[in-house]
Amino acid sequence: MRRPCRASSRSWRSTAVPAVWPTPGRRSSWPRPPKTGPDIAAAPAPIRIGYCLSSTGSLADNGRSARLAHEIWRQDVNGRGGLLGRPVEFVRYDDEGNADNVSRIYERLIDEHEVDLVIGGYGTNTLLPAMPLIVERERFFIAIPLCVGAV
Repeated sequence: MRRPCRASSRSWRSTAVPAVWPTPGRRSSWPRPPKTGPDIAAAPAPIRIGYCLSSTGSLADNGRSARLAHEIWRQDVNGRGGLLGRPVEFVRYDDEGNADNVSRIYERLIDEHEVDLVIGGYGTNTLLPAMPLIVERERFFIAIPLCVGAV
């Protein structure tokens, strides 16, 4: 017993009936199959790390040295093949040493830039305003608080 032919099982070639057969030297308007080349594996998406740092303002000296250390680390890690086989990319904003800017910056990093990891800037005054948002969004937060005074 023969199975009935279904239209969905036909390829695009079996459904097209040419009005004129193409001849050598004559352009055909038939749809052509896509050209295939060697399979190239897609590059892995980078791990995006977002943070704010004081590049200007009262904590600018600390921010500039931290930024330099971050860049040295990123270049070293990417030179060795990345983190977990993926390149590292930074998304960084200047908080101007102003704690009022911090929560808005982290909200932008998480919502707009969709970073994979958020890290804190240098100093308690730039960490505390970010904490409510980090807790609300259930993110892991790497931070170095600046402790002043003897323990």
